[in-house]
Amino acid sequence: MISHDKTGGRTIHLFIPFEYNGKQVTSITLAPLRLGHVIRWNEGVWRSMIDLLVDLAGVDKAVIHELRYPDADRVLDNFMQMLTPEIRDDIANSRIPLPTEEPTPRATNGSGEPMDDTPRTMMAPPGVPLPEAGFDLGEEP
Repeated sequence: MISHDKTGGRTIHLFIPFEYNGKQVTSITLAPLRLGHVIRWNEGVWRSMIDLLVDLAGVDKAVIHELRYPDADRVLDNFMQMLTPEIRDDIANSRIPLPTEEPTPRATNGSGEPMDDTPRTMMAPPGVPLPEAGFDLGEEP
């Protein structure tokens, strides 16, 4: 039996329940797909469709791995039906988005123009005497 809740989630009652970590697993409940899931899919947050399934189911990955057939087919079929057509196409064509790295912002000189990438140092090279400071720290004002 498959139950649909009013929030868009689904509960798949298993034909073959099993035990995991001392608890009986009799159903898998999938949370509704949200826009945030779609955005994170496109950002490459999940490395596989199973990772997204685990996120929607809110269970350990090992629970999904323990599903027996025909329950595995039923859970995967309902999962795929919940996805957007674009995500389904990505999965069908083995196109899992890769994480994107945002470029590191470059330092600016205050006018919005990037600073020169030439490394600068405050220290004189070895063997060069330091210039005179021009004041004596030992004198009181």
